[in-house]
Amino acid sequence: MRRWTFLAILVALAPLDASAEPPPPSPAQAGAPSQVRAPAPASALASEGFTLLGEEKGVRVHRREKRSGVEFAAEASFPAPPEQVRRALLDYANHQKWQERLKENKVLARNADSLVIYQRLDLPVIDDRDYTIQVTWGAEGPILWMRFAAANERGPKPVADVVRVNTHEGAWRFDPEGGKGTRAVYRFHLDVGGNVPSWLGKGQAKDDIIDFFVRLNKELPKYR
Repeated sequence: MRRWTFLAILVALAPLDASAEPPPPSPAQAGAPSQVRAPAPASALASEGFTLLGEEKGVRVHRREKRSGVEFAAEASFPAPPEQVRRALLDYANHQKWQERLKENKVLARNADSLVIYQRLDLPVIDDRDYTIQVTWGAEGPILWMRFAAANERGPKPVADVVRVNTHEGAWRFDPEGGKGTRAVYRFHLDVGGNVPSWLGKGQAKDDIIDFFVRLNKELPKYR
């Protein structure tokens, strides 16, 4: 029962140190992702202050203790090209098929290089959470990337008895690997807000992140 909180939220797709790279794009930047650089590669994680927690099932998980909430990074290889991996992550309309805690999942706006998504999580033990995020993506040569950040002002108004998540942002970097594969790096910063039992905190996130990468890998054949 302790596996659901982070796994449910991870599917939505962390701002990084300002010295390392620019923050995720604001709503005003939608439609102009070429102005935003790809996230830094995994080799930069240590210099950004991330500490390696461990590696399991081919997924290396890192954590940074710098801000409120939780901030993690993960890296792994996928047996599919960058375009295919990113296509699976951007298929929000089908996320509910492999993320059982998504009570609501709506695409509110769609452009050539951005999406606005509203999601509500049906969570046991604690109150439901909801948020609206803006997702943008682009490329730097062969390197693909995508970023997301909370954009609650672009979604539905707060609902009674549902805790609004205001800190939810992250980034993916997809590097070609071996001709047909991808080395992916994912960073995110999340604060679920409200009252959360201690056992739902940072210690559980590592296993949930690994589980998320495993589930994503299983989805990839559908996006060839």
